[in-house]
Amino acid sequence: MATAVDVMRYIKSQMNVNGEVQLQKLVYYAQAWSLAWDGRPLFHDRIEAWRMGPVAPNLRYRIDEGDSKALRAEDRATVDAVIRHYGSHHGQALATMTHSERPWAEAWEKRPDGANRCDEVISHDAIRQFYTEKALSGADVPERAPVRPGRVDDDTIREIAAANSQRWKKTLAILAE
Repeated sequence: MATAVDVMRYIKSQMNVNGEVQLQKLVYYAQAWSLAWDGRPLFHDRIEAWRMGPVAPNLRYRIDEGDSKALRAEDRATVDAVIRHYGSHHGQALATMTHSERPWAEAWEKRPDGANRCDEVISHDAIRQFYTEKALSGADVPERAPVRPGRVDDDTIREIAAANSQRWKKTLAILAE
């Protein structure tokens, strides 16, 4: 599986990034839309609720590390859609957008009173739920080009099955109440 640094590297190979805030938000949106569209994360690195919006701390002070070739075709299609949809916005505009969205807002509210920083993780479930709802509403949704199916390896199948199993386990528990 790719890392947040690999996703960063791919984004930088596809566009001129205007600062860390823009880069952090594009990586976050790539993760969000992967969770909504594919039901699985692009990477397992933490995303935390910081003052400027969602931040993957592993990206701080990374310049040219990572391997953009670590992304699968469907991952690249997701990131490409995010770049087309959000890439023309500067960092502050993207930060403002994330501040108006539930995953960041709920995590930010959990910070201690008066704290300027929050290391509260924005969970995959919170992100998946919000962006899936957004996708279903059809409002302000990136367009992802279709990906020709290739050979899917056993690890990918197990990963998707495990994510779906967890999701259904929670849903069935709620329905059983």
